[in-house]
Amino acid sequence: MNTERLLREVEKRLARFSEGDRAEALDAMREELARERRRVSAEGTVELERERRAEAETLREILEAINRQATLEETIEEVLKQLARIVVFDSCSLGLLDADGSFRILASRGFQDSARVKGLTFQSPLHESLQHGRSALALADVTMDPRFVQVDGAERIRSWAGIPLLVEGDVIGLLCLDRHRVEPFDEEDLHRAKAVAFSAAAAIRKAQLLDKVARGELARVILEGALRIGVYDGGALVLAADGGPRVAARSDGAATGDGSAAAALLSRTTQRLSGEQSLPLAKSLGLGGPLLLVPLATSEVHVGTLVLADPGGDSADDRLIESYASRAAAAWVHAARLAPPPGR
Repeated sequence: MNTERLLREVEKRLARFSEGDRAEALDAMREELARERRRVSAEGTVELERERRAEAETLREILEAINRQATLEETIEEVLKQLARIVVFDSCSLGLLDADGSFRILASRGFQDSARVKGLTFQSPLHESLQHGRSALALADVTMDPRFVQVDGAERIRSWAGIPLLVEGDVIGLLCLDRHRVEPFDEEDLHRAKAVAFSAAAAIRKAQLLDKVARGELARVILEGALRIGVYDGGALVLAADGGPRVAARSDGAATGDGSAAAALLSRTTQRLSGEQSLPLAKSLGLGGPLLLVPLATSEVHVGTLVLADPGGDSADDRLIESYASRAAAAWVHAARLAPPPGR
């Protein structure tokens, strides 16, 4: 309602009355309009607050359901199932980033043949924009954007939205929402989808970590991460296992086991072994000396030791490795606590 226009119109119709009577009538109208605005505003605020609380409760239930899943496959399927509770779409899919930079669809809903879509890989300028821009993107009509590339089995898509799955700023996957008619996703749709995507990314990373623990791959991942941080000629990871120290991973990919050097390399402090000191130990691991020993430990648990061939001597990389080792130890402990028992 345009109240100022209404007041001007009333004032014209009161022209035959005295100035005092006109002013009194207009003031009465202004007071009544102000009371009505306050009433409507209060009712709207109460209703809006009720809707917000209901939505927050739904989102809490959604996030709990996603984080309850034990495996990567179950987690991804639950993400798509729960997403349908707060965003309207006809189909959706979730793809994770492959080593070659493409995305592989691991789960989908709403397609005529979901089995045909699952496992497909996709890569296009649009998906590259999402990967590098790290923010949600929506297309009102995919046929009007040359960056959009249809994949087999998804030809009915018209309106589309893509939300990156981010873990510590890195894109690990994409959540794609589709409508089979031109009906653009609005800001509220994207806001809700991003809330789910935020938690989904963390749950997916946790599930990946648990999967690696279950398959004995986490040690290799930790070692590979350390070698990417610094300029080292190779390395190994020695774990303080219940059955005694063992070499859990080696940079040359050779089979791992107890090894005669494991116990001697299980250090609780960062230390550097000279070439002469480390020669027999390095040789048993297929490494060249000198060696840098960096403990993987939290305040409560000594997980093991990173053994790095470091002929270059002391450098800034060593400080980064110490920080990395601390975080890797915390991740190992967390994953080990959450990992399902053998045989599950």
